[in-house]
Formats: sequence, C-alpha cells, structure tokens
Amino acid sequence: MSITPRGSEWRKWDLHMHAPGTKLSDQYRGSDSSTLIDEFCRIVNESDVAVLGITDYFSFDAFFAVQEKYLAMYGDDHKLLLPNLELRLPVSLNKEGQAVNLHIIFNPEIFTREVANKFLSNLQTAGTKGRDRTRVNCDDLKSSADYQSATVSLDAIDDAIRATFGDFAIAPLSRQEHLVVIASAKGDGIRPGGSGIKRKNLLTDEIDKYCDAFYSNAGSKNYFLDKNRLETSEKVAAKPVFDGCDAHSFEDLRANLGKANTSEGQRRSITWVKADPTYSGLLQTLIEPAERVILHAVRPDQKEPYRVISRVTFSGTADFPGEIVFNQNLSSIIGSRSSGKSALLAHIAYAVDPEGTVATQTEAQKIKDSKDAGPAAGFTWNDVADMTCQVEWASGGTTAGKTIYIPQNSLYRLSEQPEEITKKISPALFRAYPDLRISHENAVNKIVLANSTVKNQVGTWFSLAERIDAAKQEATDLGDKVAIVAERDRLQLEINEIKSRAHLSDKEVSTYQQIAQNLGENSKRLDEINDEIGRLSPYVIHDIENAKTVNVADAVQVSVAVRPNDSEVPTKVSARIAKIKSDSSRQIIQLVEEELRAALIGLVNEREEIKKSSQSIKESDKDLIQKHDANDELSEIVEKHKKQVARLGEIETSEKSQLKLSHDQDVCIETLKQALVDRKVALSGLLETFSAEPRTLEGLSFGVEAEVLDEIVKHVSAGFSQRKVSEFIENRGAVVSYEKAQLDPALFLSALRSGAVALNKNYVPEVVAADVLTITEEIRFSAELDSDRIGGFAKSSMTPGKQALFALTLILNESQEPWPLLIDQPEDDLDSRSIYEVIVPYIMNRKKERQIIMVSHNANLVIGADSEQVIVANRHGDDRRNTDNRMFEYYSGALEHTQTVNKLSQTALGRYGVREHACEILDGGEEAFEKRRNKYKILA
Repeated sequence: MSITPRGSEWRKWDLHMHAPGTKLSDQYRGSDSSTLIDEFCRIVNESDVAVLGITDYFSFDAFFAVQEKYLAMYGDDHKLLLPNLELRLPVSLNKEGQAVNLHIIFNPEIFTREVANKFLSNLQTAGTKGRDRTRVNCDDLKSSADYQSATVSLDAIDDAIRATFGDFAIAPLSRQEHLVVIASAKGDGIRPGGSGIKRKNLLTDEIDKYCDAFYSNAGSKNYFLDKNRLETSEKVAAKPVFDGCDAHSFEDLRANLGKANTSEGQRRSITWVKADPTYSGLLQTLIEPAERVILHAVRPDQKEPYRVISRVTFSGTADFPGEIVFNQNLSSIIGSRSSGKSALLAHIAYAVDPEGTVATQTEAQKIKDSKDAGPAAGFTWNDVADMTCQVEWASGGTTAGKTIYIPQNSLYRLSEQPEEITKKISPALFRAYPDLRISHENAVNKIVLANSTVKNQVGTWFSLAERIDAAKQEATDLGDKVAIVAERDRLQLEINEIKSRAHLSDKEVSTYQQIAQNLGENSKRLDEINDEIGRLSPYVIHDIENAKTVNVADAVQVSVAVRPNDSEVPTKVSARIAKIKSDSSRQIIQLVEEELRAALIGLVNEREEIKKSSQSIKESDKDLIQKHDANDELSEIVEKHKKQVARLGEIETSEKSQLKLSHDQDVCIETLKQALVDRKVALSGLLETFSAEPRTLEGLSFGVEAEVLDEIVKHVSAGFSQRKVSEFIENRGAVVSYEKAQLDPALFLSALRSGAVALNKNYVPEVVAADVLTITEEIRFSAELDSDRIGGFAKSSMTPGKQALFALTLILNESQEPWPLLIDQPEDDLDSRSIYEVIVPYIMNRKKERQIIMVSHNANLVIGADSEQVIVANRHGDDRRNTDNRMFEYYSGALEHTQTVNKLSQTALGRYGVREHACEILDGGEEAFEKRRNKYKILA
C-alpha cells in the first residue's frame, strides 16, 4: 500500500458512478464506441476526485474494463478505483414499488478476476430464468431483461461471502476486511426516519443493521449517526453517509463528478472523506463516521493557511532529514525513548519564537539559567546554533507566525500551584469577558491607590506626631505660661514705679515700650527672613552684586499623577495623556521657578525694608531712646519685660502650631479611613460585577474569591512583641488583629507610637503600621469542571486529568487566534482513564479549529484521538538503522496505513506500516486499535 506522508486529509470521494458498458441505462454515447472507456478514463483523471467506485449491476465487467484502460493510460496516477457491485433486494419500501438497491464495494487489494467470478457464481438471484422459472447465479445473467428483473436476498449475499472468502468472513468485522455493504437511502432505497407501514419500517431496520454505510444526502447524516434510530429499542451502530454522482452518461459525469449540483431532480452533494485514499481509509469511515465523512459543497475544516505549519526543513546538520511535512489537523509524533520526538517539537517552536520557547522551557522545566534551555537533554540552543530549522506555513514561504508550545510535564505544573491559577485564568477569562477585564483593572488600580494613600497618610501622621512633640517640648522649654504672665505683670509694676521716680511721663514710657517692641519684632523678623532665604538657597541663588536671582539647574522637579493611569485607558488615549502630563510638568516647573524667584526677591526686599525701618525708628526717637537708656535700671527692667512679652508670643505661636498639627493629624486619619472605605468598595464592586452573570468557557465555570492570606498576617505580625498583650495583640503568640486596627486606625497608630503596643527590636512603628493597615484581600479566580474545582483558596478537587484539561483550555484561550498547538506528552502524570475520558475528547474537538502537533507514547491519545497523521521517529542504532546512518529519521502517514513486514528493508522505519509501528511503540497500541475499531459498535 502506498503511503501519503501527510496522512488523512479531506479528499473528494465518489463511490457510485457507472462506466460505459454498464448493464442497465447505459447512456454513454460517442462517435466511436471503442473510445468511450478512454474518454471516461480521461474525465476521471482530470477530476479532483481521489477515490471512485466503478459500479455495475450484477457484474464487474465495467470495472475491469476501466481498471485495465486506466492503468494503461495513467499508470502513475494515485487515484483509487474500487469495484462496486450494485444489487437489488426483493423488497420494496417506497410508494413506487421499487426494489431496494444494495451496493457491495470490494477490497481492491484482494480483488481479482478470479475472486470476482467466484463471488458472482456463488451469488444466487431470486429472479427467474426462462419458462422453467429456475433460480440462477449472477454469472448466468445475460440479457438486459435478466439484469432488469434480478434480485438477491441478504441470505444469498451471506452465502456468496461464505463460499468465496470462508465461513469466518460472515462476521461483520471480518466481512469488512473483504467488502463493505452500502444501501441506498434515497428514493430507490430504504427510507430514513420513515413513518410508514410498521412492517416496512421493520424491514428497513433489518437492512440498516445488515449494511455498513448508506448512500443519501446531507440531511440524512444525523439520522444514521443516531444509535437509537431503529423502530425497536435495539441500538444500532452509527454509520457513515456517502453521496455519489450515479453517472450513466458523459453529461452526468461532467456535471456531477466532484461537484455539488443543486438542480431539481439532480441534487448531488460532494462527499469529503478524511482518510488515506485506500480501502483501509474507507474502513476508517466506518469507525469514525461523524468525523471522517462530510457532505458539503466546500472542503471541511479549512484553517487559515498562515496558521498551519505545512513543513519544516533542516539545514546545516546531518542529524535531521531535509524535510518533514505535517497534517493540518492532529499530527502525533511517536517513537522510543530519545528518538528525536521532543527535539523535533522543540526545534519547530524555537524556529517560530526563540525567546518565547526558551522562556516556556525555563518555566516548565524549572531551569535556573535560561541559557541551559535547549532542544533535548544535554543540549542547549547555543550547542545547535550552526543548524537551522525553518518553518514553512501552508500560505507559502516562511512568513511570521506563532505557536503555543507546551513542553513535557508543564500541563500539570501549571495547575498544581493554587496561587498561580488566577494568573492562568485571567487572560482567557478577560478575552471572553472584556467588561470583566476593565472592572478587574479598575478595582485593582483603586485598591493599589487606596493602599498607597494609606501608606502616605501613615507616614504623614507619624511626621505630624513628631512635630507636635517638638512643639510641645519647645513650649515646655519656654516656660510655664502662667508664671511668665505673672513675671510680665510684676515687671510692668516695677517699670511703673521706676518711671515715677525718674519723672518719665506715661507717654514717654509707653512710646519707648512701643519702640522697643517694634525694634524687637524687626529683629525677630530679620532672623526669620535669613532662615527662609537659607531654605530657598538650594533652589535659587541671590546675586547680591548684580541684584538678580539665578535658578539652580534641575533643582525643581515635578511628578504629575493622573487618574486614570496608563493601564486603564486605550494606548492612543494614554499617549495623549502622557503628553499632557509632560507639558503640565514643564509648565508647573516654570511656575514654581517663577514663584521661588519672586519669593526670594520678596524676602530680600523685605529684609532691606525692615533694616531701613529699624534705622528710621532709632533716628527719629533718638532722644527718647537715649533718655531711656540713661536710666540703666529702667532699661534693664524694660528689656526683661520685653523678653517675657516675646516669650508669651512664642508660646502662643507654639500653641497655635500644635492645634494646626493636631488638626492635620485628624485630616490624615479621615483621609486614611476614606481610603480603607474606597478599597472595600472597589473590592465589593468587582465581586458584584463578576457575579452579575455566569462566567463560563468551554465547559469551565469560573468564580472569584477574596481573602486575606494567613501567611501575610503572620509575616506582618512578626514585628509585634509577644511579651505584651494589648487590644491589638490579644494573647501571647496571637497574630495582630488587623481588622480592629483598620476599624480604628487613630487608636492603633496612637497605641503604636505610645508603646501601648510593643514592637520587637529593629521594627519601626511607621513601617509596621503601614503594613498592618494595607493588609488587603487577595483576589483569586477559581474554575469548576463537572463539580470539581481548582483555584481560589481551597485545595483542588480535580483529578490530574481534569487539571491538565483545565490548564490546556486556558492556554488555548489566552490567544483569540487559533495558532498551532505544539504539545509534548500531555499524558505524563495522568492515569489512563483521565486520558481516554477527558483529554482525548478535548483534543478531538480542538483539532477541528487549530493544528495540533503532539508528541506522545500513549496509544489512547494517538489512536483514540484519531490522529490524522502519525510521524514515527527513530534514532539510529546498530539494531535500528536509519537512511545514510542519519541520527534521526521520521516516517509519516495515516493511522490506517498498514503493510506486511518488509524483511528486506535496510532501515527500521521501512519494515512496517504506520499501524504496525504504532502497535510496536505505543503502550497498549493493539488494544487501542481494537477499542477504536469497536468505537461505534453496539454495547451489550
């Protein structure tokens, strides 16, 4: 049997067409009857139909005539011609009384003229011969009337099968090794889903059970796939439906061969079969009738060619073959250990996306240094830098593309860490629900902003507390206010008494005191101005000589914070906002610089004015000052009085400052409380949005949970001393009661600062307070599959198989585009039941939408998932030789490809067909083939 390297692909089949010379209704016409078969063969050759059933009534003459001529004209053509014997049963199931047409297609590999003659001679008709009305065999039919009236029973067919192939061949599966029985389910056959006479419906059921397949149209497909379609409660196998052109003329042939025809009375569908163009391929349609046969006007499963890997080529190496081709659906790479399976997959992934492949391998294989990643154990990508693997897409050339690469063991690792599940769920979930992505991002941003506000306010609160303490200490250092007032009043009495003795008028004393006060205030203000000028000096420098200010370069800096931030808005909007921020920053810097210059100039000018004012006072009141200064006692007492008055002014200033600082602390607490409320509202809003509708994705249903992790609370509690019990450390060894702290942050901060809540050495109250008040619920997504869950905060209840399915579902849904999936041994760490019941159906469904290239040693995956192509890998060895002693060699074809052992083959791969290699290599291969063969048969 010839092999098609790409395996099972969708091809056009037509299993019902008559050739020139057909025994009934022969309408082929031409100027020269001897060239009719030539013309028929030419039309067949030029068509795009791969498999053709050459049909004749009770005869194989037309088949052998076409076969002989076609081989002579097109010997190197790969089309398959199948002998189709059309018979009639002696029963009628339609209103016109037409007999049911039955077709027998024989295995061409064992079908010879000898077999044909033997079968016809053993097949007894139910018709009559001449006046003696004796029964005759099919090879005795001669005239058109004989063929027109002949019928055969199902029992007669069974007898002919036994006589031709042996008693064992009558069993359905054994029979299929020799022939396939197809009944017409059109107007001249059985009636699918009929509601007619019960007796005839039961006859329909008997014929249904006897046959392997049916000729009908697309509307009948689902009926014949239904196992409960019989009139009784008996179950029957799902069976494929084919259509054919049923050509009896060149006009029919040209109009209908490989073409859809919607003309009234001429309706024909194109039959697409996904299988090798072989008799074994036909048998595969009996095993997977739903997946293998489609009646449709266009080719099924058409994937975008730029998302299908057509082939890979290797250069710069003698270890790999020059080219390996791939099927567009499921290609399974099998082989013994270290045979180059995983290496081939890794090379493909690396050729498409080197950086992504290295990152994926590093994560999946827990590689410490990404430089150690490579195509196989013991080899890094640097080690194979001289060789080139180039991917060619089905669109042609080596255009850019993408693959989803899943290395060995990574499926289970992706799902075994609960805290990582949210990271895996998020991309797929947000792609399916864009509104949820926006809500999640907004909530997270608000929570981050709230916690940032909490930290800032905690820092500000502690800073204000330090300033309040400093102000209190400063007031304490100044002295007791009551005592100072008393001292001031006592000094005033002394001044009054001295004034009386010195004959100073009240007005002079009052004037002098005012002068002294003014000069004192000026002096104080000059000190303040010098201090303020000093604080401005890092930003502006006063050039005294030139009487101008000079800015210090880059001293003024501005950070503009905008809500929404970049991640919350589309990219184009973000770019425009960034420009606004940049322009605003420059404008603010300019304004600040101008303000700083103006402030410095104002201070300098004020200083000069104060100096002039003091000088003016001293000059205008010179006599009074001198008269006052002449009285030393009075001067000394006035100076003391002035100090007390100034001290009282400082105390009042300090008291006002303390009040302002305390007010600012209260504002801090209110701002902090509001941030905690905002954080809670953001979280509850997200939960409400999520719960507003079911969140599902391909069998998975998603949930969201928010919870404070115990380890976070324990970590934050490490700073608290366990020797002192307090309102926030309720028992020795207990963790901090962060809920109480967040309910009353003012009390908590005060307790920390006062020492009522003790901390361990080297822990800073401000830092510890910020950590406690920013303890926030972590948001985690969870997933549920068939009542089993994973993710969230609870331990997963999923089996390893479901966990792998969960991870695979998420990976494939991270990207909206169906790029090829490269998956290495997904069966690792999984039990056989999980593989067969969970992973196999999933892969069979997924390969319809995207190309899958899979490395596996598990028969249930490779065979059970109906791989369209199997690539057998072999590593060169003394007992398993490759062509030209090449290190790795690959042999590919369809699962149905089989051949007898080639003992003369010089290579290991040339010895067997694909099926034989699979049975030898895969665990449970023969059993999996048997399970697959019985897949659609009836269970007891």
